[in-house]
Amino acid sequence: MALLLRPFRQSVAAGAKQALNLADVGRSFFKPLLFPEIGMQVRSFGGWKRPSGQLVLRSQFAPYPMVPYGVKRSAAYRESKVAARKAAERARRAQEEKGMILDPKKNLRMELKRNTGIGWYRSHQIIKHLEMHERGKGPPIDQAMRDRITNIARVVRMGK
Repeated sequence: MALLLRPFRQSVAAGAKQALNLADVGRSFFKPLLFPEIGMQVRSFGGWKRPSGQLVLRSQFAPYPMVPYGVKRSAAYRESKVAARKAAERARRAQEEKGMILDPKKNLRMELKRNTGIGWYRSHQIIKHLEMHERGKGPPIDQAMRDRITNIARVVRMGK
């Protein structure tokens, strides 16, 4: 306790020679005086107050709608989910027929993995061929870079 009292003792006027005793003063009274930030934290009852006003969400995705349990269990809902997945797969394949899917928003490796036949390991091999950081956004995608990545992907698929 002597170490905790040292800053308080130093701040007391030089003429005062009395030492404070915690037993005399009482803990609940003494703590806020010695460490005001602790007193504030104790009174906040379990957490810091968030700033008032509207919440600012930095997500790019819209929140999922809440669906009741009974609806989730229904056959029509499950069939609609399967149909949506198949439609997304068909759209991705149609987009892939025009050329490799390469429009990285945050990470080139994630975008490479969207292509058929390129998974986690092969996407890393392509990144290493490009001599860039594996979590980087990647070079600007123009037609020359697209052709270069396509050729690298062809070589990597052959296992080299």
